Amino acid sequence: MSQLISLLPQTPREILERSARPQTLARPTFALYTLGCKVNQYDSHQIARMLVAQGFRRVEFKEVADLYVIDTCTVTAEADKKSRKAASRARRNNPDAVVAVTGCAATKDATQFEKAAPGALVLNNAQKFELPQRAISRLQSLENWAKNYEALRAQTGSEPIPSPTRERAVLKIQDGCNHKCSYCIIPRVRGESVVKTRAQLMSEARAFVFEGARELVVTGVSMGDFSQRGRRELEGWSGQFSGFNAALNELLVAVSTIEGLERVRTSSLDPADVDEEWLQVVSNTPKICPHIHLALQSGSKTVLQRMRRRYSPQTYLKWAKRWRELGAKNGLTTDVIVGFPGETQSEWDETMDLCREARFSSIHVFPYSPRPNTFAANHLAELGGLVEPQTQQKRVVQLIALGKELSGEFAAQFLGEECEILVETRENGWIEGLLPNYLRAKIAVGERKFEAGDLVTFRATRWNEEKLEGELR
Repeated sequence: MSQLISLLPQTPREILERSARPQTLARPTFALYTLGCKVNQYDSHQIARMLVAQGFRRVEFKEVADLYVIDTCTVTAEADKKSRKAASRARRNNPDAVVAVTGCAATKDATQFEKAAPGALVLNNAQKFELPQRAISRLQSLENWAKNYEALRAQTGSEPIPSPTRERAVLKIQDGCNHKCSYCIIPRVRGESVVKTRAQLMSEARAFVFEGARELVVTGVSMGDFSQRGRRELEGWSGQFSGFNAALNELLVAVSTIEGLERVRTSSLDPADVDEEWLQVVSNTPKICPHIHLALQSGSKTVLQRMRRRYSPQTYLKWAKRWRELGAKNGLTTDVIVGFPGETQSEWDETMDLCREARFSSIHVFPYSPRPNTFAANHLAELGGLVEPQTQQKRVVQLIALGKELSGEFAAQFLGEECEILVETRENGWIEGLLPNYLRAKIAVGERKFEAGDLVTFRATRWNEEKLEGELR
């Protein structure tokens, strides 16, 4: 079911300029809504590129469009709900549009979208990159639409209309997962692990930079698999790395040398796959952002065993402390599942204690929800049963409060200092973006002109519990 696709630019700069000229015919429109992980962000971006290459123009999801694409997530029950709501909203936006639903929630259960968006085109992950052509086939059944589209294609020929990459692009190096965490539905909906070759990835990374990306986020469902399988092709690489993550480290460093690229960010790595060499590379290599995301899930040894995770709290804490030794200002973010079946008060206390000791810069809190046909969902009684909703909610509130406290402590060391963000948005005289260590910042700029992708230096003056605020240098 897992699949990898590489779409490289087919357009020289003169065609980019030519295709930017006004067309005499209305271009068909599409809107895109992506839920979930960075792997989904990559997949959605590729679908957008394919549609733009077929003559489509992207509009906001709230607008009327010919085609709505929803790339869904099913990691929690709430993600399922948001996916259905997005499909329903698309149908309301334009009852005559084609609504195309794909991704993990569509793979797990296609029928849930029949009620949310009657007549929707629902494709599983294995069919995801067939979506543009299949959606166009549906649209062509509409006579007036088909005539306009055929005339447009005759006018533009086979020249792809460029899909500009914004400030940040996601580089998917791997998909699928062979691990069997007891709570996780991802192996079922994304299939077995597959990895790309270094040659594929370097070509794709250069393509993103060519299109305008200033930062690349290297990601995968189980990135340690790239290291494990990538060792086979290490011949011809620099040979400067020898640890478990040698292939991943070689790739990160190689990507960081691409001309025109300002930042490389690494996505989540399983704590069981962390090694000293990887920490050193991420912490000390120019252009690689000093931020790592290690999903803790629980700080209790017994809960981790029930979750079928591959590390202990002691191992996790060893790497968290080592990361802090390499740089006090290095970002360390995590995920925690609250209320896993059978979680006792003492087990919960262990999680809270570990979070304090690890000194996370940010904690993403996920209340446990049973996912269909996972081991945990099928063996609730054996695992100790569901935690009472009131208890689970109380723990969620506690962990969110602790997360805010730890984020504030981390952010405090930047107050009064000069920092740099990569601009993502501009609105009402403010720009917003991320620091290299994954802190978010919001800066008042007045009438000064900044665009997405600009690197802006500012002095941090305040932490507002969610973002740094500051003033231009």
